[in-house]
Amino acid sequence: MILQIYTSNDEWLRAALDLILSTQDGGERRRSLHLCLSGGTTPKPVYESLARSETFKAIAASKAVHLWVGDEREAPVHSGLRNSEMIAGIFVAAGFKNFAFREPKNSALKIQIPAPPIIKNLDSAAPGLILHAWPTGPRENAAAAYDRELAVFAGETIRADRPFFDLTILGMGEDGHTAGLFSMEDVRRGAGRLVILTEAPQEPKKRMTMAPHVLLSSGKILVLLRGLPKARLLMANLFGERADPIKYFLLDRCEVVAQI
Repeated sequence: MILQIYTSNDEWLRAALDLILSTQDGGERRRSLHLCLSGGTTPKPVYESLARSETFKAIAASKAVHLWVGDEREAPVHSGLRNSEMIAGIFVAAGFKNFAFREPKNSALKIQIPAPPIIKNLDSAAPGLILHAWPTGPRENAAAAYDRELAVFAGETIRADRPFFDLTILGMGEDGHTAGLFSMEDVRRGAGRLVILTEAPQEPKKRMTMAPHVLLSSGKILVLLRGLPKARLLMANLFGERADPIKYFLLDRCEVVAQI
């Protein structure tokens, strides 16, 4: 595991952006790039910088860039609580060209701002930016749809030692949770499944998340942290003083970019 620590917000942002942009090399082999994005507030400025990046725009003009969302919340449309809407809003607001939503069966993403086209028959290698958004509505239906969407692109069996994603971006809560995984029991329940339902300790409590081994099926793991308390918590997991869900992902191919 590599740990980068910064005191400057600008340096933290640049380090995170550079690491994301460096993953394009892995996508060369498949003529496509698959990025799994975290929700929450910590990665938002990183995504805003990514959406403005001329380098990233050039990448999306030359290959298919698939944006997946690691976890989602059951929350009303336009509530400001849904990760898929946050990510969609950033790239739409940046005027990103060749941006489309991949629509899981019987679902559609609804956002307030003018939306990109929704595509059903996708050439997965055609240049452009494709967001695989979690559907709205009851989480049981949304999770089932996202499970099918993952199976279409990655197959029914996703293995950590045969990476599907080029990069998985994770955050971490002050309780050590990551994605929609709030306990080590959540981590254990994910075995053999693509998507699981979980409960958060705070509202909105109804969550859905990719299973741990799916998130881990990635060429590189990027953990974004801000704040000294979170950095200390991560170190406690790294050195065996705690065992929170984030510990599952602190492997050799993990890189932590922290601001304190």
